Amino acid sequence: MWSSFVFALQFLTRIQIASPEFDYRKCGQGSAFFPLAGAIIGLFLYAVSAIGGKLFPHSVTAAFLIIAGVIVSGGLHLDGFMDSMDGLFSGRTRERKLEIMKDSRAGSFGVIGVVCLFLLKFVFFIELLNSGKVGWLFAVPVFSRWAMVYAIRFFPYLRLEGLGNPYSDHTGNREFGLATVIMAVTLILALREKAAVFLPLIPVIHLFSDRVSRSLGGLTGDIYGTIAETMEAAGLIAVYLIYV
Repeated sequence: MWSSFVFALQFLTRIQIASPEFDYRKCGQGSAFFPLAGAIIGLFLYAVSAIGGKLFPHSVTAAFLIIAGVIVSGGLHLDGFMDSMDGLFSGRTRERKLEIMKDSRAGSFGVIGVVCLFLLKFVFFIELLNSGKVGWLFAVPVFSRWAMVYAIRFFPYLRLEGLGNPYSDHTGNREFGLATVIMAVTLILALREKAAVFLPLIPVIHLFSDRVSRSLGGLTGDIYGTIAETMEAAGLIAVYLIYV
């Protein structure tokens, strides 16, 4: 179990701790701990907001939060998000979309998409800072990383080779159930009844994953990253609409 957690942490963050010998099955089972890795990311963002809020204007702190999110995650999800935007909005055939997504070069849709994503995060980070409700910075990454597990469990993986292979092969009911328990307990302990703010987003995860799966014939690692980023933005919007 510890090995699976380490693999999850190393996959989702740049945090390096003593690494066990690679094991394909244990790596895949690490999806159960994605929400816990999200909690660590959330704690990092909360710390940045606490320190930055005392030293800088909220707009500057919001910019630092975006940078901090990229640093702690290594930009992995953003890379997948940009590749996905290039492919999904290309208007090409299924095969050509997948080729575009596999191309490491950023296209116009990827750049436009990530700029819009950063603008959304920037604006809602400022709103959280202005309202003093920065505890949500901890909660949102927990939910968004659980959203990845949902997509991994309930939708087929497309590529024969890729970063998502171990997780697709070894995320079953046990891993999904444990991830759900970790996510729910963490959010309820932190937010109590306010944790319910994320419930309306679960159908959004399903509908988005289903639409993309039908379009491409399955999901890819890039799509997993896209789900994490879009659910993080959607979580911020939901929190703003209900509690800020």
